[in-house]
Amino acid sequence: MHLNLVLFRRSIILFVITIAACQPVPTLTRVATPSPIPTLASSIVTVIPQATSTDMPTAIPTVPSAIVELEGAELPQGFSIIKFADIYRPTAFAFDALGRLYITSTDSNVYLLSDSNADGRADSQTTFAAGYYLPLGITVRASTGEVYVSHQGGITVLNDTDSDGKADTNRTLIENLPTDLHQNDNLKFGPDGWLYMGLGSTCDACSETNPKSASILRFNVDTGVSEIYATGLRNPYDLAFSPSTGDLFSTDNGRDDLGMDTPFEELNHIVQGGNYGWPNCWNAQDQPGCENTIPAVAFFESHSSADGLDIYNGDRFPAEYRNNAFVSIFGSWLKPNVQTGIQRVILTAENGKYSGAASWFVRFPAGVMPLPLLFGPDSALYVGDYINDSIYRISYGIP
Repeated sequence: MHLNLVLFRRSIILFVITIAACQPVPTLTRVATPSPIPTLASSIVTVIPQATSTDMPTAIPTVPSAIVELEGAELPQGFSIIKFADIYRPTAFAFDALGRLYITSTDSNVYLLSDSNADGRADSQTTFAAGYYLPLGITVRASTGEVYVSHQGGITVLNDTDSDGKADTNRTLIENLPTDLHQNDNLKFGPDGWLYMGLGSTCDACSETNPKSASILRFNVDTGVSEIYATGLRNPYDLAFSPSTGDLFSTDNGRDDLGMDTPFEELNHIVQGGNYGWPNCWNAQDQPGCENTIPAVAFFESHSSADGLDIYNGDRFPAEYRNNAFVSIFGSWLKPNVQTGIQRVILTAENGKYSGAASWFVRFPAGVMPLPLLFGPDSALYVGDYINDSIYRISYGIP
């Protein structure tokens, strides 16, 4: 499954397939999988340390109580998941300096949500802007508070000059980007101040006529200069910069015409000038002619649609989660019985290159299809369920 121009037309198909065809799903192939994640059988789970028989007391880590409001969701012990808000088909998230959450939706609106009492649930909602067809990306420029929206074929910059929660000025940063099967995706500011964005291919597998297609682009928003940063990426839905190193990562989804078992979906470490292989190189990228392409850091099930991406840098999850990548696995309109949820990728750097060990962090029940994913300033993980018009908040312990 790949988020693209035909998203609207597939939405109804997705919904029907989800209800009629979802079955218990196989475990991930070609991805390191840990012991099964314990199922949280009740809405509140408390783990009590057991006493030891040694003479000297042994410190046993305390696992906090947790609340699971999404029936059938499987999380590691101590993690809670609660409903943050209801929004029609969310596609991308961005937080501003005030901790407010901006959300793009396939109803062509940009919403602004606030949690003023910090209880983990939105208590106010406004329509920040409207009229942006198929917006798949949003970010906030920290230095100015301007909101950048990636919508079909272009990027628009919005500003709320009177601080009333609604955009009152807009300007076009770029337009006339190539679109067809896919379009421009999510966007993020890098530590260098440039704006980076994924742009999908116009086809499933072809030779593109426009060199911008199937690439990562970047823009100097002050001078208007733009350039192609990396190539060979069929549909790089989301980007994330490592908070500790500044390195850039991107999800990507492979072609659909090679059967149900290949190619795998990907997490890539993006370097300037890098070629990531699409359309002729996939998986280990050992096909003839792929010698100068860059294989992925981690793989996910074929046709499972690896989309939302962020890297944890907070202080609320256990320490071992720090600097891990988190990827939303959306599901598939092409392949039945794909497990959806959130994958955790432990990244390891050596000699400037990365490897990744992927495993399930959250498994969602049948019918839940996560798309946008982002850590908030409260160190909680926010994830949007595209098909059920919901946003969930995942935290360690009770919110």
